[in-house]
Amino acid sequence: MATRLRQFEPHPTPFADFQEECPRGDPQEVGPQKTREKQIDDVLSKFMAPYISDATKLQPFLNDAKRAIAAYVGARETEYDRRRAKKLLSSIPLEKTKRKLQEIAQWPELSNYLKRLHRDATLAEQPQPSSPEQVEQELRRRADLGRSYSDFAPDQIAWRISQLETVVSLADERVSFGPGDAQRDQIAQDFTDQLASAWHSATERKLTYSRPTPRLKNPSPFARLLETINQTLLKERHRSPNNFFEYGAKAIKRLRQLTEPDC
Repeated sequence: MATRLRQFEPHPTPFADFQEECPRGDPQEVGPQKTREKQIDDVLSKFMAPYISDATKLQPFLNDAKRAIAAYVGARETEYDRRRAKKLLSSIPLEKTKRKLQEIAQWPELSNYLKRLHRDATLAEQPQPSSPEQVEQELRRRADLGRSYSDFAPDQIAWRISQLETVVSLADERVSFGPGDAQRDQIAQDFTDQLASAWHSATERKLTYSRPTPRLKNPSPFARLLETINQTLLKERHRSPNNFFEYGAKAIKRLRQLTEPDC
C-alpha cells in the first residue's frame, strides 16, 4: 500500500460545503433552498421507497448515506490536491538554484561583496557613534552582523537546499495517485461498505449483488443504488467507471461475514 502523507489524507466534506444550487430540476425549483443535500434526499427517498417497510428507518438511512457520500467526495478531492502539489513540487528549480549559490560561494570576491553589501546596508540605517562606549557597541554589532550573515550566506543556503531537495524529491515520487493506487481503492471500498451497512439496517433484507444489465429481469437493488448514486449524485470526476461494481460485491461479502457468521 502506498505510503500516506498526512497533509493529503482524506477528509470528509461536510454538507455545509454542499450548499450549492442543484444542477437538475425545474427552473422554479433551483435556488438557495434547492441545495445539494436536498437533491440527495429527494433522489434516495424516491429510490428507497419500495424497499423500506418501516418508514421510521428512511431518515436514518438518508443520514448514513449522506455521511458516506460526503466522506467519499472529501476523500476523492484530495486527489486533485495531490495533482496540484505534484505540479508545484515538480516545478521548483532547486537543483539549479543550489548550483548557482554554490558558484557564488566558490567565488571569494563576489561572496565577500555580498557580505559587505549586507553589512553596509544595515549600518547605513544606524547613527554614527559619538562616544567610546558607542564605538565599542558598534564594533560588537559589526561582528554580530558578520555572524548573522553567515546564517543565510550562499554556501549555507545551498546546503539547506540540498536537504530540502531530498524531501521534495521524495514527496514528488509519492504524492501522485497511480491508476491502481491502494488508497483510492480503500476510499471506494469504505464508501460501499458504509452504504451496504446502511442498506441492511434500513431494509432488513438479505443483500444480493448482480451487475444491472438490460437483460436482467431482477437486478440487485443494492447494485442499482450504487449506480443511481454514481450517475445521479456524484460529479463526473468522482464517478466510478463501473458504478463501484467490484467494491459493492466485496462490501456485501464482508457484511455477510458479519451478519451471517455460520454461512
